[in-house]
Amino acid sequence: MITKKIALLMVLALMCNSFLFAQKGTYPKIIDNDLIFEGDKCSWDADSVHTFSIVEANKDGYKYWAYYALDHYNERDSQIRKGGLARSNDLVHWVKYDHNPIISNNCRWPTVVFHNETFYMFYAEYNDEVDSRIVMLNSKDGLTFENKIIITTYTKGEQNQNPFIYFDSNDNNFYLFYYNGTERAEKDKKWNIYVKKSDDILTLKDKEPIEVISSNETMAAPSVAFYNGKYYLLVEEFNDSKTQDRWVTNAFYSDKIDGEYKSVSNNPILDDNDACAFQYVFDNNLYVSYSHAINLKESIWNLRMLRLK
Repeated sequence: MITKKIALLMVLALMCNSFLFAQKGTYPKIIDNDLIFEGDKCSWDADSVHTFSIVEANKDGYKYWAYYALDHYNERDSQIRKGGLARSNDLVHWVKYDHNPIISNNCRWPTVVFHNETFYMFYAEYNDEVDSRIVMLNSKDGLTFENKIIITTYTKGEQNQNPFIYFDSNDNNFYLFYYNGTERAEKDKKWNIYVKKSDDILTLKDKEPIEVISSNETMAAPSVAFYNGKYYLLVEEFNDSKTQDRWVTNAFYSDKIDGEYKSVSNNPILDDNDACAFQYVFDNNLYVSYSHAINLKESIWNLRMLRLK
């Protein structure tokens, strides 16, 4: 009898360990998937709303402040790249700031962290060759940003863009994830996800980047979140062999924020021309804002929000 009980306990333990291992290797389950944001007709943001960076600021009657920008990428006219603000108290209903855009020129992919009552915004700028660099500004009121600092410089033939800023309360460091690549090269193209780390956000510009993952096919737009004891990294991918000419969002997981990331078993987590995902944890819930292409050829996008568990 004792032997049978021991055997049964061993089987149950193995089953439990297998379940936990499987859970570690999967991205959380989608509970809600709501349309939350679209550009206004005949406005600066019409049909092109693309990224959505959220902070919990609790200011001016709104709990959540979100900074958004547009799809415009290869165009040489920097005047069309602008950044706006929307605010909410429930992460579903958003009110655009009356005086948008708050960043009026050469701003793509703004990402913001709110720390010690200061808003820090990072975004990509583009030169005449459409190479890109990342800059940082700050603000006390979340409306007027100034004190521009160059975080990554222009390098001919390279992209440094798609920034995502993250403060890790586990070690009190700031982490700036971004895409670096040579996508316009004639051969030997490379897509890299880099991260810079610092305990002082003002010194990120001086830190050497660490390569997190890389690919020889289109991979960009990193974002990271710590949830249920794991770090999850999201990226967008586009290639003929895997995605059949459509954008997908894939997830990776790791025990360390800047450590080795492994692909989750339920990739792609979004597979219908869904890209540009930003992850956040609010009130112990994981949220992902992402851009969905209504018409990829005409570059018409809207924003959706996932709630996961």
